[in-house]
Amino acid sequence: MAMCSTTFPFVFYDLLEQSLPFYNMLKRQIRKIRGPQQPPLSDPPLPVPANKNILVWVGDELLPRNSAKVSVFDSVVQGGDAVWEGLRIYDGKVFKLDEHLDRLFDSAKAMAFSNVPTRDWIKDAIFKTLIANGMFNNAHIRLTLTRGKKVTSGMSPAFNLYGCALIVLAEWKPPVYDNSHGIKLVTATTRRNSPNSIDSKIHHNNLINNILAKIEGNLAQAEDAIMLDKDGFVSETNATNIFMVKKGIVLTPHADYCLPGITRATVSIIRFQLEQLGPIYTSAS
Repeated sequence: MAMCSTTFPFVFYDLLEQSLPFYNMLKRQIRKIRGPQQPPLSDPPLPVPANKNILVWVGDELLPRNSAKVSVFDSVVQGGDAVWEGLRIYDGKVFKLDEHLDRLFDSAKAMAFSNVPTRDWIKDAIFKTLIANGMFNNAHIRLTLTRGKKVTSGMSPAFNLYGCALIVLAEWKPPVYDNSHGIKLVTATTRRNSPNSIDSKIHHNNLINNILAKIEGNLAQAEDAIMLDKDGFVSETNATNIFMVKKGIVLTPHADYCLPGITRATVSIIRFQLEQLGPIYTSAS
């Protein structure tokens, strides 16, 4: 590993910080002219090529995809310390936006975030991102609110003195699952978090529990993995709530070990609207 042989003259630190974007631009141009010294790794193909040139909201501004970054001191880098929501855009509308923002703020409160942006400010960032990208249908937003940047690396939220950081990542994204042919699932050996340790009702970014189950699903060549609670009852998949229809009755697990999803609640509302058709819902462990 190459190391600098002399101490950086820190009197020029501010100048370096201000000139670095221009320097990087010149460096890229020189590489194009001279050619790379080493063969570069080719960029992997994107699931949706149109997402190559998107604008992402980070902090308080829109940035090109390759420039959209957070600080290495941000809590989401230091410890997955952030909360998030997944938003779908249909026909120019964000599905259940207020419900998603309610949950985002509830999660931030449960995590004792401070200096949280206002609802109107977050909505404005969402709409500006969608308009800038021209995304009004068949799009998805990964909305992330981190605890923000720390003054020094470490676990304690006492180091977070800059306020929260907002990320609005909007992409063109078709439905994840094949609703016409169904999907293959496998039951994971990884059990769902107990609410006594990490409460799944807090929509946090610490997703290692889900990722471990997803790895099992990938190894089994399944679309997702079903996760059980500590007693062996079905909880949810690694990514979604789960339902079962049996003898005309819709069954879904209690939300003790799983996220009480917004789509889950929407299905429950539809159930009440269709009650005249007969019993279609019950809740089961």
